[in-house]
Amino acid sequence: MRTPVESLQRLFAESLEGELRPVLSQLQCTGRGVDQVQGRADIPACAAGQTPCFSSNDNGAGNELADNLRQRVDLYRSSIRANQRTALASAYPVVLALVGSAYFDALSVTYAQAHPSQSGDLNRFGAALPAFIETFEQAPRFRYFADLARLEWSLHLAYFAADANVLTQAEWAAIRPEDLLEAKLAVHPACALISSRYAIAEIWAAHQPGGSFPANLESPTYALVVRPQWRPQILVQCAAAHAAFDALQRGATLNEALDLAFAIDAEFNFTSQWRAWIAASAITGLQPGARPAQPTSAP
Repeated sequence: MRTPVESLQRLFAESLEGELRPVLSQLQCTGRGVDQVQGRADIPACAAGQTPCFSSNDNGAGNELADNLRQRVDLYRSSIRANQRTALASAYPVVLALVGSAYFDALSVTYAQAHPSQSGDLNRFGAALPAFIETFEQAPRFRYFADLARLEWSLHLAYFAADANVLTQAEWAAIRPEDLLEAKLAVHPACALISSRYAIAEIWAAHQPGGSFPANLESPTYALVVRPQWRPQILVQCAAAHAAFDALQRGATLNEALDLAFAIDAEFNFTSQWRAWIAASAITGLQPGARPAQPTSAP
């Protein structure tokens, strides 16, 4: 069973995104200010069945107190909404640029009501926004926004992903080709595959310095988010490379991944694609325990 102060704290938290009246009634009943709610076990709750203390028929003093409490709760609410909006804008700068500040403000409020933050880390707050956009907007001009948001969220996650030890060129060269083909490869933790019916990588690039908007939005995209150093990047690739990398992420051997790629495109240029993956640190080495045994000298 919750203590009175725990119940009041729960009401206060719910009021930040919902109805103010219950918490205003409780706060007025206690005679305490909003900033005195936390950490006080001696605050009494309104008795069960008691008429709410906050009423439209209150006298002038009661209305003044209610207005004061409402203003103070609104201050907390405004601060939280501003922080949530800032977190979303940080994760989705291209979406913000496309829709404009006024629309983005309204989107962030509606999203927060549908998906309240579940973590003390606001960097995680926007995880459900791509799916939310997909159902929130049905207009044809917004048709690619959900996929673009997925790309931006993958870039956002890549920035915070763990570092990885990457094999040097000499270490790669020391692995025999036949051993490499039968090995399972380690993928950088920042990597994420994004595919779309639309030119989302080009749309994203158009909002970077020197970029230009694509002439054809209906151009399929196969993108790999990478982070060779500290800054996430987008590596655009073909459908065959997309299928091969997906297989590697799921634990297939390189040979199995290549079978999938060549089934899609018999002309798939593996050598070129392999160099691109290595240069972007998308492939970091062999999975633990998969390193081929080094030959020993004959006695």
